[in-house]
Amino acid sequence: MTDIIKTSLELLFISIIASTIFAPIMINILYKFNQVSGIKKSKIGAADDDNSLFMRIMKSTATNGTPNMGGILIWIIVPLITLLFVPMTETIKVFLFGFLLFGLWGFIDVVVFTNGFKNNEKMKAFQETFEWRLGKLLFSIFLNIIVMFLLYRTGEMASLSFWDIITINITPIMLIILGIVGQFAIYAAELTDGADGLMIGIFSIINVALIVLLLIQGQFLFIPILAIILGAQIIDLYFNIPPARFWNGGPGAMPLGFTMFFIAIVTNNILPYLFMSSITWVIMASSAIQILSMKFFKKRVFKIAPLHHHLQANGWPQYKVVMRFWLITLLGCVVGLYFGVI
Repeated sequence: MTDIIKTSLELLFISIIASTIFAPIMINILYKFNQVSGIKKSKIGAADDDNSLFMRIMKSTATNGTPNMGGILIWIIVPLITLLFVPMTETIKVFLFGFLLFGLWGFIDVVVFTNGFKNNEKMKAFQETFEWRLGKLLFSIFLNIIVMFLLYRTGEMASLSFWDIITINITPIMLIILGIVGQFAIYAAELTDGADGLMIGIFSIINVALIVLLLIQGQFLFIPILAIILGAQIIDLYFNIPPARFWNGGPGAMPLGFTMFFIAIVTNNILPYLFMSSITWVIMASSAIQILSMKFFKKRVFKIAPLHHHLQANGWPQYKVVMRFWLITLLGCVVGLYFGVI
């Protein structure tokens, strides 16, 4: 255990140094290529409402022009250092493939669909529709099923067990289920990235809790990778503290959501993971409820979804939402650690 802690701390320091050097360069490049937020007034899907409330919550007059692809920091630094310093196994190779794949999908989503159409009101309205969101979700589920199939082919995950009481064999149907659930985990992370410091703070807490749990369990394979991610997260959070120097977007949120779910299933820690990440699932559920209610009943359940924006619409300052969600995450991690060690 001492050796793995020493190695992981060394990788943590390397990641911090590399991220510190890379972040300012990345920010300048994002400005140069105009990869910045540009929230403008538009219709919300097929409804008569517009996005005025969202613009007020996001303080768009002050924050428009903020780079919105800062997650490239995580997407590039983590695989690079992992490839240089972490011994490769078949499972880690599949993990890196999934990490890069979802980072790429998040990159395309922001560059093409967000920044590429920020001046196209009709396209922006279409991207708020149920049909558009469903199509993106189905495509992402397909990608996740591919990753789960590759993981299964390594032979290192033949079943999932819960406290050695319940064992579920991995079958083609189970791979599809894992692909669906895994994509919801990624989607939950992406939706959480809606306030300065919210997503990156939550996933930093989850990361530390997962490292502690794996150390206790004696499962050391992914601890060095989690340390590398933590180093990038520390620098990311530094630049994400209000007022944020950049927003993460899909290139950062999607790989982080993928990472925690992937490690949870590989290490048989699904239940602890669900507690640790519970606030992200609540955030996703609030968005799903709103979308379905608007689609089928033409009524809002929340003033604006996801949940953190609803709280802001009710008068909560952004820092209050962020810090309380951090505390809820910390509590969920304590519960997850308990279930992981009993």
